[in-house]
Amino acid sequence: MSSALLTVSGLGYKAGSKILLNDISFSIQVGELVGIIGPNGAGKSTLMKCLSGFQTYSCGDVLLKQQSLSTLSHLSRARQLSYLPQYNEAAFPFSVLETIGLGFHVKQQSQVVSAKTIASQTTQALALVGISHLQDRLVTELSGGEKQLVNFARLLVQDAPLMLLDEPTASLDIGHESQLMNVLHQACRQGKSALVAMHNLNTAAEFCDRLILVNQGQVMAVGKPNDVLSETNIAYLYQDLVRVCQHPKSGNTIVSPYKR
Repeated sequence: MSSALLTVSGLGYKAGSKILLNDISFSIQVGELVGIIGPNGAGKSTLMKCLSGFQTYSCGDVLLKQQSLSTLSHLSRARQLSYLPQYNEAAFPFSVLETIGLGFHVKQQSQVVSAKTIASQTTQALALVGISHLQDRLVTELSGGEKQLVNFARLLVQDAPLMLLDEPTASLDIGHESQLMNVLHQACRQGKSALVAMHNLNTAAEFCDRLILVNQGQVMAVGKPNDVLSETNIAYLYQDLVRVCQHPKSGNTIVSPYKR
């Protein structure tokens, strides 16, 4: 197997005396779509912030293409990875087109990106995400789900090899959730890689190549979705509040709540 695009080794994070992440280790290969799952408060968002460089980890290391994240400049890091946080409120009344255009900032630091190229790639991203009709709207006027789709389109035009997304579908209806995940899946099939923190276990099972199950700041399991979403793991995390079965057509694991 080729060298990993992302390697996380013994990562830890403390807030005061409280340990939020402890000895997190995993890797992501080129072309993989990997999901981070776990209950509320498990440490998923904290982990994503540490991997993106927005939060300084307490111990361990994160390697991007064999280079330590801690040694990279902000610009170098932005060339290697893009990050979509869980909450990303628009501070200024930019148009949708202007907001997506911010994704070209990194490229423009080292090369001339023509207005024609920006317009073409922005139009393509809008169409892929299904929001072409919003292009002239102000982001401050959009719903939470629409803003998330705009920010996802901005992530796409940044064109970094590794995409980090924290709960990107949390505010989306099921149709747009499927659309976003299909676009992400296709991008990985074309050579990108993605690490996605998510709560919807059925979506994780459908789209992810591997899952990393985090609980109480530690990795509980890593592997194929059907292996990680086992009855044993689910029962341990959620007791008798959910049931686990297999989809009759795809064979993927389905996790659902039920009335006792």
